[in-house]
Amino acid sequence: MKPKLFVLVGPTASGKTAVACEIAKRLPVELISCDSMQVYKGMPILTQAPPKRTPQLLSHLVSFLNPSQEYNAAKFRKDAESLMQKIYKKKKTPLIAGGTGLYLRMLLDGLFESGAGNSRSMKFRKKLLAEQVKRGGAYLHEKLLAADPASAQKIHPNDFRRLVRALEVYELTGDPISKKKKERKGIREQYDCRIFFLDRERADLYERAHARVEQMLKDGLLKEVKRVSKKRLSKTASVALGLREMRDHLKGNSSFENAVELLKQHTRNYAKRQVSWFKHEKGVTFVPVAKDEAPAKTAEKILQLWEAGPA
Repeated sequence: MKPKLFVLVGPTASGKTAVACEIAKRLPVELISCDSMQVYKGMPILTQAPPKRTPQLLSHLVSFLNPSQEYNAAKFRKDAESLMQKIYKKKKTPLIAGGTGLYLRMLLDGLFESGAGNSRSMKFRKKLLAEQVKRGGAYLHEKLLAADPASAQKIHPNDFRRLVRALEVYELTGDPISKKKKERKGIREQYDCRIFFLDRERADLYERAHARVEQMLKDGLLKEVKRVSKKRLSKTASVALGLREMRDHLKGNSSFENAVELLKQHTRNYAKRQVSWFKHEKGVTFVPVAKDEAPAKTAEKILQLWEAGPA
């Protein structure tokens, strides 16, 4: 019997923390946050990090890292695997909860080393994009078709980001990205992974996202941004939703009203990207969540699916 791994995912403002707390009332779990921002301490409003400990739930990988330090998917995987073993030893079940899809994919399926991000790769990307602008049409797609037909068949000719990524991997490793993906190693096969996605109607999700922004402002977002802006921030921490928008207002570059509307727009956009990501993630069970549905009811539905086992 493989150890069970409970995974709860969803876009920002979908209610993951509240549902996780309800699950913890009914199942012996400890939460491992799968969120690239909630690792940072000293910025609780920006990161919306849950408490490290509540009467029902003990949470890990929240508010533990200085915002000046970088964090990434590889570090998350190492930390999460270590915590999982400690939780299993307590005869409890790890509950991976969050919305950073790349972190979850790194944990479950692994990522391959490609050398992306170094000066050579950045120079190569710029060269490819310049050639695409110069030649036009399906230039990049045709170039990938010659190097990696299997990948080219899966990528739209206008999806320049993925085309450049695939060509970059071929340039840096000498192997097609389709081959490199097969070399990835994660933990999915070692565990009975149950992944549940909180699936809200788009209008409801956006309404909740707007309400979250308003609550962040009431909680003192501007004051927190003032304080955080005086510190040196890592690249990861510096892209926290709300930081750039409120900082621009504080610098006099935008009105308060415009900053708030922009933050709401960016929050909606982020939620939309998260939904798209998890729709393409394998093994995900989508759990419909009605408007104003109590977290306890959502938790009950998920636990019924959990007890029933894989479909």
